[in-house]
Amino acid sequence: MVKMDRKALDFVKSKNACYVTKIKKTSVDCDCGGVSSNVGTLKLKVLFETEVHDKYLYDVYEYQGAKVYVLKNLKVVGDIEVYQKAKLPFMEPVFGIKGIATL
Repeated sequence: MVKMDRKALDFVKSKNACYVTKIKKTSVDCDCGGVSSNVGTLKLKVLFETEVHDKYLYDVYEYQGAKVYVLKNLKVVGDIEVYQKAKLPFMEPVFGIKGIATL
């Protein structure tokens, strides 16, 4: 089940867009033990549906006409919740998502 707070829902509907999940990989290196690792962070982007390439890679969820594209290799661990993070003046709003875990 998908839930969205009012600000997130209004923003995406006003732009006729959708939310798309992605994984941002960050390399973490430690010189002390010669250890290196990649850490995946879940990110959420606002895109027009025509900008979503390779739609077969996503599961599509919908809430009151707003779509959320979730990568199939992510694990849904509960209700998916899309929310707007604290907004800074003169910047576009930033959105977050809960209920999804990276593998």
